[in-house]
Amino acid sequence: MTMSAAGSFERKLSAEEAREGYILILKGWLKRFPPPGERFSLREGSEMRAATIEAVDCECRGPEKPHQHYHLGRTGLMPGDRVRIVWDEQVGAFELATERGSFRHSRRD
Repeated sequence: MTMSAAGSFERKLSAEEAREGYILILKGWLKRFPPPGERFSLREGSEMRAATIEAVDCECRGPEKPHQHYHLGRTGLMPGDRVRIVWDEQVGAFELATERGSFRHSRRD
């Protein structure tokens, strides 16, 4: 699995995401990740862990418009935190950076 060299997934977390312990992966970015349910390596700082994108059935647009949302489980985040996920070609894994505010500083250990 590779992610576009110019691409990184970046977004500000909602209160629901922080409370429920996930990062919402927007549908347009889904193709840059392994398929839902498939395990992949995710590095955060110096820690490497297994992760999956989970497909979650939803009727937030009403029962006549069922669809799915895609979640990457991640606890310990706060509403308003910014997350960035990039593909690290050298390591062969995705890297997750979280910041309270901007991405001026790397969280790599």
